[in-house]
Amino acid sequence: MKSKTITISDHAYNILKRRRHQNETFDDAIVRMEHQLSRKKASVEIMNFAGVLSERSAVEITHAIEELRTKVDREFIEQTKKRSA
Repeated sequence: MKSKTITISDHAYNILKRRRHQNETFDDAIVRMEHQLSRKKASVEIMNFAGVLSERSAVEITHAIEELRTKVDREFIEQTKKRSA
């Protein structure tokens, strides 16, 4: 398999290092996380076609989820900065 060398910040490296499982290469971790994101994205797209929610409810839930994700991401970044300091 062909490989490439990339440069990432220490911060990004630490995030990736924390998210990989034991005995998992960085390559495996990136592929696994990409697969998880694709699966989440697909389930959201399926719900749009399911007709379970009204358009208004779906928009409200989506907005609430986005706010929570933003909050969690912000808290994660703050914790990471504290740990690396």
